[in-house]
Amino acid sequence: MTKNIANKLFNNIGNNTINNEITSVGLIEHYVNLNLENKFKIGTGSIYTYLGVKNNSGIMSELRGQDTLAKLQAIRKVIVDKLILPLADLKNLVESDEKKTKLEKNKAKAEKKANVEIDAVANKSDEKIRANAIRTSANEITFPTLLLCSLDKSNFKFKNNRVLINVMILPIFKTKVSGTDEEPSIKELDVCKSVFGFDKSKVGVEQGQKMFVECNFSVLKKLAQKMLFNVSVQRSIEETNQVEDLEETTEEITKSEYSDEKAEQMVTSIKSQLTYLDKNNSLDGILQIENHIRELKNYGNRLENIVEPLRKQSNNSINKDIYGSWVVDNATSLVLEGNTIKAIEDNFRKKFKVA
Repeated sequence: MTKNIANKLFNNIGNNTINNEITSVGLIEHYVNLNLENKFKIGTGSIYTYLGVKNNSGIMSELRGQDTLAKLQAIRKVIVDKLILPLADLKNLVESDEKKTKLEKNKAKAEKKANVEIDAVANKSDEKIRANAIRTSANEITFPTLLLCSLDKSNFKFKNNRVLINVMILPIFKTKVSGTDEEPSIKELDVCKSVFGFDKSKVGVEQGQKMFVECNFSVLKKLAQKMLFNVSVQRSIEETNQVEDLEETTEEITKSEYSDEKAEQMVTSIKSQLTYLDKNNSLDGILQIENHIRELKNYGNRLENIVEPLRKQSNNSINKDIYGSWVVDNATSLVLEGNTIKAIEDNFRKKFKVA
């Protein structure tokens, strides 16, 4: 019985997530329809005025012209704060840049002390969760909404809580990734293949040059990113996600209980990462890792214990140091201070008077 209850509760979580996706598509449909009716505006402010474009044809080029994620996020904030939330009668959730005065802060503290109720903290937390969820949803629907607003209305339609997109209009973006203007190295991004997993040129089409494919909210978000963000921004998003995943994984591993199996997997991963750094000429990073190894206490002590008997046996006439698998004379070894290859090179030239 307990298992059935847990199963039901877990399935409720999954169903709630699907319902949220459906609701998000409903919100996008609402704002797109407002735009088609020329009502997606407040006063003279519309998506076109805030983006600085004349009509829907300028939306994509304006957004793809933004070279950083921060600039795109700033545009999104304007659309959310000036249009999406106010049109939903949610001005109270618009983020304010105004800072509270000391008097206002003290007044808030006094009110907090005066309202001591057993459910006050939980209720306040619920309100914050609700507000954050609404604002997060507003942020997430912004670019999918702008994408559909940028398209001709004949190339998309809403049906059964999903969006149908004419994939035949999806472009193949070409971007110079290296080389010269005369001999550039070009990278192609086939939006249809990247998002939907198939080559549209090899698919038979019906009704002329139109083939509609269904998108739920998650797929629509991915499509919007591929269509509206340029390659450098997409790359930075992927890199950020990878770094965050790596940080999270590293923290999880290093805080958990040690095992030989886990250590073996970590060594394999670290060697792969070092090879990656080497292939991409991140030499300063490798040097910093090597310097860090020299500072490891247990490892350093163990190597020292290996050479110490020889020193005692020879009355210090034979004095060796071990660095990894290398054995060197202690008398002639020295430390070049530096955490960059340039610093090591400069110190080496200075020490040995290299011209």
